[in-house]
Amino acid sequence: MEDRSIKEKNCKEIQALIPRYLSGTLTLHEARYFTKHLKRCRDCREEIEISYLLDKGLERVENGESVDLHADLEEMLNGTEEAITHLLQYRTAVYLIEFTAVFVLIACVLILYLF
Repeated sequence: MEDRSIKEKNCKEIQALIPRYLSGTLTLHEARYFTKHLKRCRDCREEIEISYLLDKGLERVENGESVDLHADLEEMLNGTEEAITHLLQYRTAVYLIEFTAVFVLIACVLILYLF
């Protein structure tokens, strides 16, 4: 019973994030949590499909464009996951550069102090 209430809580959190996901305003942490949950939760997947259709799909239909709801959403989610991967790689590279700079600075101070 507790697992179900945890799932319902998680689903409510995810469903509250849908408008921000569709507008592209989630933080990196929220986007990771969101996409991970959608990969395994059919209920939330259906909710985002409905929201996507109302938010983006109707506009595209009105403009005479075709809409493949599942393919469009899959492409959007894959793009989000790819962006998350790139941001995490960038952040890791920045940390490594910062660490190297601090290490070099400490080494320079030690060399100057010792000689």
